Amino acid sequence: MTLPASSSTSLQIILQTLQALAAQTKAQAGNALTILQTQNVTTNFVFAFLDQMGALIATLNTWKSTAGLNAYATANLPGYAGTLTTDIDAVIAAGQACITWVVNNFPKDSTNTYILSETLNGDGTRTLRQFTPAQTAGLQTLVQSFIATIG
Repeated sequence: MTLPASSSTSLQIILQTLQALAAQTKAQAGNALTILQTQNVTTNFVFAFLDQMGALIATLNTWKSTAGLNAYATANLPGYAGTLTTDIDAVIAAGQACITWVVNNFPKDSTNTYILSETLNGDGTRTLRQFTPAQTAGLQTLVQSFIATIG
């Protein structure tokens, strides 16, 4: 017998990975929401948020296409009667709504081409733009909706 070299991953591992990712994502989004509600945030915070949301969406899109995932989840998650791919799509849509809000609301130049993320100081240093909780209120609402898509 030889060591199997298959690249396929079992449904059990995929489901466990999705559950762990959901728990981690919900906690991170909750932390981000608290920060957005209580503190000014810099462009670095916003960019990190966008990167994390984009990576999550890419990962979920990869895993949701696994054949048999819906039936396996229904059979193996006590009390779960939903359709896992539908629930994943809801998380993706809510995450994309957060990304879209930032894209639509991030300050841009007069040509609507370049983002205005820093100011250039007279001594050549740069200062990151900051956003107040009031300025991110729309994003806060979308992050709350995002969190609500995760059980």
